[in-house]
Amino acid sequence: MYKIIYLFLIVFVATSCEQNNDSPFLYITDRDAQIVEMNVEIALSENLVFTPIIHVSQMIVNWGDGSRLVEYVNPDSTAVGSPHLRPLRYAFPSTGSYTVNFRAIRVTRLDISIDSVGQAITGLNLTNCRHLKAFVLKNQSLKSVGITTSGLKAVDFGSLSLMENFTISKCDSLSGIVLKNNPALNTISLSDNRLLSATALNALFQQLPQTASDTRTITLSNNAGDATCDKTIATRKGWTVKIE
Repeated sequence: MYKIIYLFLIVFVATSCEQNNDSPFLYITDRDAQIVEMNVEIALSENLVFTPIIHVSQMIVNWGDGSRLVEYVNPDSTAVGSPHLRPLRYAFPSTGSYTVNFRAIRVTRLDISIDSVGQAITGLNLTNCRHLKAFVLKNQSLKSVGITTSGLKAVDFGSLSLMENFTISKCDSLSGIVLKNNPALNTISLSDNRLLSATALNALFQQLPQTASDTRTITLSNNAGDATCDKTIATRKGWTVKIE
């Protein structure tokens, strides 16, 4: 009997959430909100489906196409070994560019690799995702990436051949950044990353693409290894290193 009532309440909440786009059932404060925002390019009319994988306890999704806000709640999110909330599946109304926004609580995993989502993502910003531990973006079309506050220990940008710039700030757990095939990369900004040591920065410099000019820049501010890193590794590759 209790199970029937519980299921009825879940259905009622889900139905109520879809009825009013202006007044979502969930209320996520600015302090608690963990934001994932991405620019999604839908290129083919025969393939309008977008399937990101995200693990959260609850979230409000704006698909960026004028449709209703969609709300998700994982009622067992606080239980040990509880099922995670995933994957999402959404069909956009037509081809075009869409800014998709997830306003969530406790984002622990995000997979937006091309094999998972099936669509190109050109821009990505993560804000206050302090519980994020697993992050996959393999072979995406990203040109710009911004990460502010996350629980990530390492970030792998090695497969982002189109990436032009990235910004990482206030990521207290970050100790390594991987580059590999990033010929278009021209601007890097790193600030307030307290575990980003001189060794980690030197390793990053060694992975930078070679350039014939000095127009490509790395800006460092208040990272652990700013003062003692070997900037000549980057400058010998044609990069300008600025420490603020």
